[in-house]
Amino acid sequence: MSLILGSHISLNQKSKYLLGVVEETICNGANCFMIFTGPPQNVKRVDTSLFYKEEALELAKQHNIDFSNCVVHAPYVFNLAGLDTDGYIVNILQSEIERTVSLGIKYFVVHPGSFRESKDEGINNIVRNVLEVFRRTSHLDYFFCLETMAGKRNQIGACLEDLQLIFSKCNWDPKLALCLDTCHLHDSGYDLSKLEEFKKKLSNLFGGLERVKVIHLGDSMNPIGAKKDRHANYGLGHIGWETILKWAYDDYFSSLPIIVETPYWKKQVKSKRSKETREILVSPYKHEISLLRNKKWEPIPDKDCLPIYIKE
Repeated sequence: MSLILGSHISLNQKSKYLLGVVEETICNGANCFMIFTGPPQNVKRVDTSLFYKEEALELAKQHNIDFSNCVVHAPYVFNLAGLDTDGYIVNILQSEIERTVSLGIKYFVVHPGSFRESKDEGINNIVRNVLEVFRRTSHLDYFFCLETMAGKRNQIGACLEDLQLIFSKCNWDPKLALCLDTCHLHDSGYDLSKLEEFKKKLSNLFGGLERVKVIHLGDSMNPIGAKKDRHANYGLGHIGWETILKWAYDDYFSSLPIIVETPYWKKQVKSKRSKETREILVSPYKHEISLLRNKKWEPIPDKDCLPIYIKE
């Protein structure tokens, strides 16, 4: 069984945008990726025609990376559960979806957002915003994947029933899909070790598992139900390696793009100009992806790298 594994990769001019993304994906031993189409904290965007798309596609083809298995994450500059009085939310979403499709990517992941006055009001705002986005993008082929959330403060999406209500109010539009985040699900109170029980609940709520299109696979720093949203490296958190592996190789989930979501390691390095040391962050993705492919947990290969968190 060949898993579709990837991670978030930075899209930037220095590494030639998409070409650099594909190169890093190959280096990590991955066969998919997740990107933001620009900085996640603002709406400044470079035209996708400058992304070295053709060169990236050619390199991807040589390494069996299919862009249709890749993911774009929406930026963090709007609240989907907010009242969109001036069209700001919908305009951003429309633009991001158009950019996503122009790259040959069909999975677009969005946080449901947080309510202000009441959850019902927030859900109604989500439905209103999503339906308007669907009206504007009806001619495009993509999936609008609402991500499960950890339940911090007034977040919507920590409860599967809330997401099911959104789907229902959106008339079960075929574009509407789910992105399951294991850290978020665990932190919101779901026991992920009971996978078959969880899948049965999911199937009952959504008429099967087909609405699930993307998996964000990460361990958690926190006990179940903590509502914290703090990711941990594989095998070092409260979800545990066996459960992570069970999710990765599940009969259905293993056919989906699985995005590794684990924190960077810390490493102390000596300055070239002085004897002082400084802390840098090191990507764990090549190692974490190899763990999943080999179905065997191994410690961090660089003894000088330390995880941010280890479960006691």
